[in-house]
Amino acid sequence: MTTNANKYLQIFTALTDQIWSGKYVANQQLPSENELAKQYHVSRITSKRALQELANIGLVERRQGRGTFVRSGFTIHQQTGQILLIIPFATEAGLGDYIAGIKAVLANRNQELVVVENNSFSTEQLDQLATQYDGIIFYPQDLATELTQINAILLRHFPFVLIDQTATGLPVPSVVADNIQGGYLATTTLIQHEHQKIAFLSKTGLTQALNSSVAQRYFGYLQALSEHDLNFATTTKESYTLTQNDFVELLPYLKAHQVSAIVCENDIMALRLLEFLQQQQINVPEQISVIGFDNIPKTATSQPQLTTITQNFREIGQQAATLLQQRIDNPYDPQIKQITVPVELMARASVKTLPQPSEIKPN
Repeated sequence: MTTNANKYLQIFTALTDQIWSGKYVANQQLPSENELAKQYHVSRITSKRALQELANIGLVERRQGRGTFVRSGFTIHQQTGQILLIIPFATEAGLGDYIAGIKAVLANRNQELVVVENNSFSTEQLDQLATQYDGIIFYPQDLATELTQINAILLRHFPFVLIDQTATGLPVPSVVADNIQGGYLATTTLIQHEHQKIAFLSKTGLTQALNSSVAQRYFGYLQALSEHDLNFATTTKESYTLTQNDFVELLPYLKAHQVSAIVCENDIMALRLLEFLQQQQINVPEQISVIGFDNIPKTATSQPQLTTITQNFREIGQQAATLLQQRIDNPYDPQIKQITVPVELMARASVKTLPQPSEIKPN
């Protein structure tokens, strides 16, 4: 039996198909509510709902007293079957299986993935990009300096999704790991192992990148300390300066504050730290515990094996590719989805329960 709800969907689907097929072009007026009501034998309320839903997904504009028009900037992009992934590191760097997750989604639509690094990408020929690719998945290297590129893409309504970071205030769909929860989980794990003086180390200047994934991990670190009434915390400035010049200021800091555990912004930083501590004849975890973030392959073979926060890179890739398909189907949709993928602790050998306050005495 045909219902008014089915009729509304019938009108909505028919008009959507007609717009995307080119029957109606930018700024062209659609049939009125009364005309649609007569054509589909429904009430004006039903036809009005169909037109309003078209406006809600950004395809049309409802102009008071004049009618409903296809949005002024509407264009139809011819599909190429290729998706561009822009990523700041070589695929062999071991920083996650994003590509497998993305390809699993693309396979359902017979699309191919092209991967380039950030330093070789430019929006200077955006018109050409639009003829080569159906959409872009973008992993920022330095979001602040790459905003110009992002803005250029957005102004063209080119299908676009961010991974690893969000751009606050910008209409950009994004998929990120739960970095705040990751920083919180790492710190809470150390607290549960009786550590109270816990440092946070970062190669990134947190005051310059408050919207970054690393800053969110730092916020999670602070949250855990606060919830457990621990007063000691590494400041944003210290977290950065302590990692400079091959950790030249780190040992005096650890000794002065009797730090017994360290959360690192990522595994690369943590592995560098393990090597440095070994050179200083400081044993991990007997004298100091260390946690990283990312669970890159080298963490399973390091000495000791590194405890870390693991991201589901495949899931992030799948979610990003799914969001991109939605943007390809309608790049004008004003609904901007932000997806957060949970993280987990990968417990290994670099964390030990603290029997008593430790003192670091390098030889």
